Amino acid sequence: MPQIYIMAAITLAVSLALWAGLIHLFSGHQKHYFWLLFLGLPLSAIANLIIKQQAIIAVGQAAHIQPYLGLAAPVWFLALKVLITPMVEEPIKVLPLLLRPVWRPVTGQAGALWVGFALGVSFGLGEAAFRAYAVAQIPDYASLPWYAYTGYFSERVFTCFAHGVLTAVLVVGIQRGGRFILYGYLAALALHLLLNAPVAMYSFQWISPELYNLSLLIPFVVLAVIFERMRRAAREPGDDQSGKEVVYWERSRSSAPRE
Repeated sequence: MPQIYIMAAITLAVSLALWAGLIHLFSGHQKHYFWLLFLGLPLSAIANLIIKQQAIIAVGQAAHIQPYLGLAAPVWFLALKVLITPMVEEPIKVLPLLLRPVWRPVTGQAGALWVGFALGVSFGLGEAAFRAYAVAQIPDYASLPWYAYTGYFSERVFTCFAHGVLTAVLVVGIQRGGRFILYGYLAALALHLLLNAPVAMYSFQWISPELYNLSLLIPFVVLAVIFERMRRAAREPGDDQSGKEVVYWERSRSSAPRE
């Protein structure tokens, strides 16, 4: 068995404990968000294997672009390959909102923040598993010991947080309604591009390995600041979501049939 799976198991356990703990701490010790952490697990595989891959193949065939050209492909096609990831992933991460139990708590900014954050982390957990599977298919990595994948560990743990913030931005926009839905999507799209920018620039050989490692920190600092601002905004006196949310869940429990 490729030992990337050992590191993947450690990564999933640490990510789940870390970000579920953050939700529990900052949401007022509410546990009803935890089940949302499992809804998005298959969505990364669906986005990568079905939607993104097929979209790129279809566009390439329509434009008569030979596959596997790499950086020799037309500039517009390379730009599409960069854009396709956030364009597909941001909408697919909020698909669980179509389920009534998922949408019900989104009655204010606090509920939107934590529902969105949980759904994004869930997507990130699934993406970590999908990446581990992809690495396991590469023969050159098969003989590496599990502790050689520390880069995978740190990247995936923080990427789970990043997906959480991006999805929270979009869900807050959806909760506000109207033009804010578009604003939320465009903001999540732009932040996702910022997150992927160092990888894209390094792939195009625009930056050195040293600058690449340094530039990876910038998007996470930006996302951490945005998350903290959203968290503080959700606690402002004008947003009475916390009280409504507690009432909603208490009523749900009190109205449940007793045995």
